[in-house]
Amino acid sequence: MLAALQTIENPALHLAVHMSMILSLREGEILGLQPGDLDFAAADGRGIISVNKALQRADKVALSKIDPTQIYHTFPDRREGSKSSLILKRTKTKKSNRILYMTKPLKEELLAWLEKMKQDEQNAPEKYSNCGQLFRLPDGLPIAPDVLTKWYRMWRAEHPEFEKIVFHGLRHSSATYQLLQSGGDFKSVQGNTGHATATVLMDTYAHTQDKPRLELTEKIEADFYTQDVAGAKPQEPPENKTPVATKITGKMILEAIRQMDAEERRELTRVLFA
Repeated sequence: MLAALQTIENPALHLAVHMSMILSLREGEILGLQPGDLDFAAADGRGIISVNKALQRADKVALSKIDPTQIYHTFPDRREGSKSSLILKRTKTKKSNRILYMTKPLKEELLAWLEKMKQDEQNAPEKYSNCGQLFRLPDGLPIAPDVLTKWYRMWRAEHPEFEKIVFHGLRHSSATYQLLQSGGDFKSVQGNTGHATATVLMDTYAHTQDKPRLELTEKIEADFYTQDVAGAKPQEPPENKTPVATKITGKMILEAIRQMDAEERRELTRVLFA
């Protein structure tokens, strides 16, 4: 994943892939981010990202049936007669709303990206249309999911040495990596991925346990088959000794009966005279 990241030259694609790999973000969550969602001073200067929106393209017929309270903004059509609209909406579930921590390299890249957007606007202010999103084209308009996917596919075609996975597969790889690094701490990883329940995460990424199980098998193989059994003798079976009989007196029996409650006495009588 790191080697793949180092081959991406498109700055917008590089940042998007970096965020998906490190933060397990969905494509729509990445493109739904706004500059105000970044706080570089939080967490003692580490920096945090607030995820609470998603950008997606929706069919206009289906869009008319969506609860308006779920939509923050509908972007103007770039093509006349378009049958779909680009919308900024609420995230998939309540659990999808989360706080994520930046790594130092990601923080540096985000700061550089903000500076690039500032330069884009200063270079052609009369042509710049600030859409308000973190991911923008040089003219200030939002980067749509289909555009990001196109860039990703073009990069993937140019680099056949890497596994052919879709963009969403990066999120799967990220979650797998986090589970391995955390020793299977599903709750912590769930906080990063935004899955509704830890069960969903466990079911989806159960294969992450294959590596430690394989390592365990290798350890067993290395130890079990290399034991020195030349001087080993079979263990002697324990002596079959008959236990010493305990002498029970009539007095002991009467005392035991005396300590029984009424129910226990009835049961004893039933057994004796059955």
